[in-house]
This record gives sequence, structure tokens and C-alpha cells, in this order.
Amino acid sequence: MTLRWWWQRRPWRPRGGSLQRVLLVGWLVPLWGLVAVICVVQWTYQAQHDATAQDEALRQALAHWPADLSAEPAASLPAQPVPGVWYRESNLDGERLAGSADLPRVPPTEVVRDPGAVHFYLAQVGDQLVRVAVTLYQPTGVKEGQAVAAPVVRQAARPLGERLPGARRLLGGGSGLWWVVLLALAMTSVAVLLARAASGWLRHADVSLMRPPSGDVVGTAERIYEGPSELAPAVQHFAELQHSQSRWIEEQRRFLADATHQLRTPMAVLRTQLQAAMAGDMLVGDALQQMLHTVDRASGLANQLLSLSKVEQLKRMGELPNVDLNAIAREAVMELAPLIAAKRLDFALEGPDTLWAPGDAALLGELMRNLLANAIHHTPTHGRLGVLLRDSTGRREVLVWDEGPGIDDAVRQRLFQPFSAGKGGVGLGLSICRQIAEAMGAQVTLFNRMDAGQVIGVDAVVAWEE
Repeated sequence: MTLRWWWQRRPWRPRGGSLQRVLLVGWLVPLWGLVAVICVVQWTYQAQHDATAQDEALRQALAHWPADLSAEPAASLPAQPVPGVWYRESNLDGERLAGSADLPRVPPTEVVRDPGAVHFYLAQVGDQLVRVAVTLYQPTGVKEGQAVAAPVVRQAARPLGERLPGARRLLGGGSGLWWVVLLALAMTSVAVLLARAASGWLRHADVSLMRPPSGDVVGTAERIYEGPSELAPAVQHFAELQHSQSRWIEEQRRFLADATHQLRTPMAVLRTQLQAAMAGDMLVGDALQQMLHTVDRASGLANQLLSLSKVEQLKRMGELPNVDLNAIAREAVMELAPLIAAKRLDFALEGPDTLWAPGDAALLGELMRNLLANAIHHTPTHGRLGVLLRDSTGRREVLVWDEGPGIDDAVRQRLFQPFSAGKGGVGLGLSICRQIAEAMGAQVTLFNRMDAGQVIGVDAVVAWEE
């Protein structure tokens, strides 16, 4: 339970590098680590077994002392009757009586006292390290109740390397390590093949992502990607991003082309008006009035273009703060109050004192002003219009209503496209309204308000769904 809790809190994730390398290292390092542990355990067990066997062999060598070493004087005796085994027989003073002269006498630190007791130590024979077994031997012959010979020291030695099993002995000694290594090699080959297959699947994903996005994004990943199903959502998401990016670039290209044309038009009109005033074709006062109107139109277009750039920034903000829709509506009404008074309109602001919704206060004010300006423009003199705030279950709405002539169905959707205004305006107001609403998770729609089959006005609704 503790390990699971720790893993959930601090899961390990690779920070970069090759996926194939991560897969191979993550699989092969534990595998060969386990093989190494098994080999070490088996080697330790084999070394203990060989050490015990060697000590027993040395005991047996002392117990079954070669007869030809003791029967004759030392000069005529063979020094090493068995290859790989050294024998030596010495008196208590260390003088060699028989056996190999290469095997040194018992060092003073190794005390041999009790006859028959076997003692082990290490010694050097030439360039080899050997294990030596030594005992004190008392001849059994007696004469007139007394021993005929003094006790002798017998030594038997074997190479120390016999106690350390090599790789050949370890693998071929019936321990089963040979099959463990073969199985690990087979699993390594399988892991390499699987890692290469995974890399191939990822290359399929890379190829599919490099293809140009199609018009139909839904189901694109299933058609063009044949790799692991775990990566299909990422490929699908990336395909949708590609499609959205391409569409956005195309919209921006058209928008810039239209904006350039729309900005060039008032500049050309302003130039014509200046030339007419300079040539005396029109009164200076009339020319200045027309030029002021042209400059206002161009300034309005420039301000709306700046609002569009703010909308793009709003889309990248992520989570938006809550703002009071009632306060924003009041500010927009106060700014446009002179226009309402100029047309002597009957205005009403209705709804709760506070109504909160996620958004940006500045851009929501821009949206409110655009909708109110359109309503004021299309409402006849002495007519009525208003703003209604509604908070129903799962839905918050801002409704701007007027007594305008209504909207044809063929024109309603086109009004939200850039530079597709109806009578008057520069054609960006409703397009900006829709983009602002969508950036804040809302929708803006226009409806004809009907009464007895007749159009009596237009309702512009901005709605937030919970």
C-alpha cells in the first residue's frame, strides 16, 4: 500500500531520449541483473562445494600417504607422484625427509602439536598459491616398548584455484546456469525485436502526422494510422490541431486581404475629398465634415482590428476569471447613452443586480457595445430597446433586444463573417462579437422576435452553458 501511494505521488517518467533505448534498458537491465544475481549465488555455492571437496581431498591425501615417499631415503624418492598435488615429509626441525622441495616447510606461525589433527593454511609453490593440509604423524613401529622413529610432519598441497570455479565449470557442472543464460539471450533477442517494432510503429505515426490534413478530421487517425492504439488519440488530436491551424491560417490570410482592402478604401476616399477641397469643387466646411466621417470610419475599423488581436490573446489565457455581467452592461449603456438620447429611444436594463460569468471585462464590454450599437442603429426613432440578464438552471444569458426590421434568414449567418455587414458599418462588429463569445466559452445568436406572424424586432443572445 505504501509503495502504491508513493508511486501515485511521484511516478517516474522519462524526461527525454530514445523510446527504444528506454524500452531496452528498462527490460534488459533487470533481466541481466537477475542473471548476474543467479550466477553469483551459484558461484558462491559452487565455490563452497569445491572448497569442502578440496579440503576433504587433502585429508584423504594425508590419510593415504604414498608409500614410496616414506620407504626410501629422500634423495631417491619421487618429489610429486600425483600431478597437481605436492607432498612433503619433514622432521620436527623442518628438514625435508621426502617429497617435493618446492613445497616450503611449515611456517613457524602454524603450530602442529596433536598427532592426527589436520591443520590448513596457504602457501606459495613457485608462482602458484596452494592450499596446504599439515598433520603430525607418529610411526607405529616399536622396539622394546619404545618408538623406533621420531614423529614427522606431513604436508599435502593442492592449487588454490581448484576452490574457485571458472565459467566453464559453472556452466557445465549440471547447475542449470547454461539454460538460464540461453533463456536470457533469447529474451534479449525478443526484447530487441519488440523495441524495433515499437520504433516502427512510432515511425508510422510520424509519417501519418506529416501527411497534409484532410477536410474531414473526424476518424482521420483511424484511417491513416496503423500503430499502437494508445497513440491513436494523440495522433487524432494532432491531426485536429493541424486542421484547426490550417483553417485559422487560411482565415487570417483572407482577413488580412479584406482588411487591407477595407483600409485602403477610406484612405482613397479621404484623398479624393482633399483633392476636391483643394480644387474648390466643394465648400471647405462640407469637405471637412465628410473627411471627419471618413476618418471616424477608418478609426473604427482599426480599433476593431485591435480587438481581434486581443481575442487571440484571450484564447491563450486558459481559465478565465468571473466578471459581473450587470456592471459591464451598465458601463456599455453609459458610453452609448448619447446615441440613445439622440434617437429618443425608450431603454430598459433588466435582470439581477449581479450575474457572474467567465470572461474578460474589456472584451465583454466591446461585445456589449457592438450589440447595443447595432440595436441603436436599427431601432427607429422613438422606438424601444433594452438589455435583459437571465440566470436559469445551467445557463446564463445576456439578451439585447430592439424594434428593428428583422433579419432575413439568408443574411443571418453571413452577418457573422468579417466584412459582411448589412446597411452601414464596416463589417467587423458581429464577427468580433462571435469570436469574443467563443473565446470565453459562450455563443452569440440572432433571432427575429415574432408577434402574430409579424417581425417586431431582433434579439441578440449571448449564452454561457454550464
